[in-house]
Amino acid sequence: MGMFFLGFLPMVQAHQVASVELEFQDLGEQWRLVGEMDIAYMLPETRGVPGGLPLSREAVMKYPPEEMARIRVETDATLRKLLRITFADEEVDWKTEFPDFEREPFELPEEAGDIALMSTRIVIAPVAGAGELRVHWAGEQETELIILIEEGENSGVISTLPGGSLVLLKRLESGRSTPAPKPVMGGWLQLGFHHVMGADHILFILGIFLLAPRWRELVRQSLLFTLAHSITLGLAVFGWVTVPSLWVEHLIALSIAWIGIENLWIRKICRQRLIFVFGFGLLHGLGFASVLKAKLEGVPRDGLLGPLLGFNVGVELAQIGVLGLAWILLWPLRGYLKQVQKYGSILIAVAGLAWLVQRLFFPGAPLF
Repeated sequence: MGMFFLGFLPMVQAHQVASVELEFQDLGEQWRLVGEMDIAYMLPETRGVPGGLPLSREAVMKYPPEEMARIRVETDATLRKLLRITFADEEVDWKTEFPDFEREPFELPEEAGDIALMSTRIVIAPVAGAGELRVHWAGEQETELIILIEEGENSGVISTLPGGSLVLLKRLESGRSTPAPKPVMGGWLQLGFHHVMGADHILFILGIFLLAPRWRELVRQSLLFTLAHSITLGLAVFGWVTVPSLWVEHLIALSIAWIGIENLWIRKICRQRLIFVFGFGLLHGLGFASVLKAKLEGVPRDGLLGPLLGFNVGVELAQIGVLGLAWILLWPLRGYLKQVQKYGSILIAVAGLAWLVQRLFFPGAPLF
């Protein structure tokens, strides 16, 4: 069981952004994707640094002209590695423009955290004929491509993780462009599923599993946990509840330690256990919200329901997958159930306590 848990611990990652957000504009004579790029994510010498931080806006604005010219070249090169644009399954040409350099005086976009961003326009010349305009995303790890499409009543937000693609519009044989059908859940289901693969959520779910690895009991606890995290996730994403993310992360680590310790001194599902599962579900919902809100920043409120629903469904599917896999792995060891429950719970408790100590006193350490 120890190696099973250790396999879920994340590796130290290079400088990574939670998402790249773009707005699609159909201007008739041209198509555009408009957004602000994290400069550190665009440059090869900073995006490859493990645990790398964003560049300072104030510092970058003092760079000499030749360095700023290099940043523009590198940003264009990186975007061409990350994005591929097709129409009717054929590659289309596009160019990048950097409006900040057209300002007098030159100035990068303001950002509360002094992060160096650069306004970027991807300009695509419309192609004749019928077909779908599609953008293909090759970002790394969990970096999400999010695209806001403003089309009156058809406005919405779509997303994909690396390896996916998004349809921006469809053109009919008549030559008229029509909004592409937008899936209600978009790529958010995939994101929710992927997020559960983090060590914190998996350890908590395994803690629930180890106390009573029977489907009836697991379903009861899972439904409670689902209800609870759906409540706080929705409240937080819509901005009705705000809790400092630092405290949430500390308490999540504590919840993992608690669930492991509790497994050692209770023998069956009781009212106290169900109360704790519901309470910790509320807490984990706030943790999910910190991830989802970062990716939905700037999205209109009326466009949040689809991402919220998709993310929740993805989380639930992943939870079922984790429980199912744990049950399959436990089956050949069912003769040693008590030992697996005992030592597995100890490992979960130790991991939660180590995580809590790390986040309280060594927040920069790469242990978890």
